[in-house]
Amino acid sequence: MSIQVSNCYYKKYEIDETPIRALKRCTRCILPETMPFIEFDVEGVCNYCNTYKKHSYLTLSDLNNWADGVRRSDSKIDSLVSFSGGRDSSYGLHYFVNELGLRPIAYTYDWGMITDLAHRNQKLMCERLNVEHVIITANLSQKRKNIQKNVLAWLKKPNLGMIPLFMAGDKQFFYYANKVKKKYKLNDILMASNPFEKTHFKSGFCGVKPAVLRKSENSSAVEKLPFLSIVKMISHYLQQYSTNPKYLNSSILDTFNATLCNFFISHKYMRLFDFIPWNEKEIDNVLINEYNWEKAPDTESTWRIGDGTVPFYNYIYYLIAGFTENDTLRSNQVREGMLSREKALELVYIENAPRFESMKWYFNTIDLDMSMVLNEVINVKKLY
Repeated sequence: MSIQVSNCYYKKYEIDETPIRALKRCTRCILPETMPFIEFDVEGVCNYCNTYKKHSYLTLSDLNNWADGVRRSDSKIDSLVSFSGGRDSSYGLHYFVNELGLRPIAYTYDWGMITDLAHRNQKLMCERLNVEHVIITANLSQKRKNIQKNVLAWLKKPNLGMIPLFMAGDKQFFYYANKVKKKYKLNDILMASNPFEKTHFKSGFCGVKPAVLRKSENSSAVEKLPFLSIVKMISHYLQQYSTNPKYLNSSILDTFNATLCNFFISHKYMRLFDFIPWNEKEIDNVLINEYNWEKAPDTESTWRIGDGTVPFYNYIYYLIAGFTENDTLRSNQVREGMLSREKALELVYIENAPRFESMKWYFNTIDLDMSMVLNEVINVKKLY
């Protein structure tokens, strides 16, 4: 069932799904014709499906052998876990502690968009698992001001390729993860990121063709852009900067630093779901039934409910392009044989519903009038 927003104030901002549901979609997955660089063969199957390679796993034995080498006999801290407070990182913390018997530190980079719900879930998990929680906190007022300025700049000249600029402030995560690891003299950073959360379309809207379409490769591998693709994406940003002076604001230095952290700092992590299957139902069951993990009140999904930026940028993608991150995740699950195409479509029509209450938190936090912003967004030209 879909989430109903009781306040009729938001009704004018609801999205007409009729033309979205009429979009041509891949006959195997659910990607629509508005997906960047998508092509369909004579049977209606998209090139993302035709070049996809299923995720290959290492063995549970490999995982246990690795854990045996990390675990300390004196029960002291042995590793660092990346911990956003979201669904997968929360399950990962549970698994590393309870299933593998590790004694990690949980690490969070708070850049101002971790929601109150996520903070509560972080506290819950760390207390229950008796895990020390290291939080590196940015200058929150400055980070939020940067987001505000870039949202206002985007509204002057909307471009889907520039939406990731709203999230640039979180990329220092990689830098501080390495610093915390070094401070505690640890060898391993552990991560439980979902291998099927591929968002090639974000760079695709910058004119960057995904590597998975250029050559056959493991589609579930860590998403790392080749150097020439990075150059092309940066060129897109510079072109937008040159034609929209609003982007020339105080956030530029932070964005430049984020670019360095994202593309030029080593991201070497031990990823849990390289060894065990990612199972959404199992993850939700463990978190909700064993830990009483808190869900968001405005969505049935448990994915990315702790990230305050998600409801707004997915609203933009859905309104303008007719799809969101949910469509790419569910399409990968279809390719993996985890979901039927029919079930995937059913889920995204629920999950793509606007999350207005969460957007209210976002706009209050960055000090922007929600009505003013959404009045501008709903008039942006659509791709369908």
